[in-house]
Amino acid sequence: RSNDWLVWLGWVLASTIGWAVGGPAGVAAGGSGDIIVAGYAGVAAGGTLAGVLQWLVLRRRVAGAGRWMAAGPFGALIGGVVIFGSAAVVGADAGWVVGTALFGPLVGVLQWLVLRRRVTRAGWWVAASAAGWVAAGPGVGLVAAVMGAALTANAGWAALGIMYGAVTGCALVWLLRQPRPAAATG
Repeated sequence: RSNDWLVWLGWVLASTIGWAVGGPAGVAAGGSGDIIVAGYAGVAAGGTLAGVLQWLVLRRRVAGAGRWMAAGPFGALIGGVVIFGSAAVVGADAGWVVGTALFGPLVGVLQWLVLRRRVTRAGWWVAASAAGWVAAGPGVGLVAAVMGAALTANAGWAALGIMYGAVTGCALVWLLRQPRPAAATG
């Protein structure tokens, strides 16, 4: 379709800006004393801001898209329980890995609840969200390798948003091409 690339581009921009601005702001608000707390605050703020900006892309295409904005903070709340619980049991590093590995699928499930009434194959969104989160890791690593530690923090959050947005944006365009019959007429 002729405007699919605009949807994809808007999605990537929303994701990039949300993570690039929200992530560092969350880390700053979380303080630098504990990497788990600061990192969690960054993920919570980045995911929340990205969700609000993504809603701007979705609002005219998905009925009930306002609920999309709640998926980030709610996912972060549940993810926080997993991160801090895992950290208490297996240590900070392993707890962080477990929590971040679950964040993409967890938020994907919450966002699926919004998409399932609009598109026929909405279940694929959970896989796309997980894949976007996994793809973001190498993007952040590449930024760290190229730019060095001094700029990694802010640029890394932007890389996370770009990679996540590119992967999930492709899935979103594909899913929006497959509306449910009731959604297509109503």
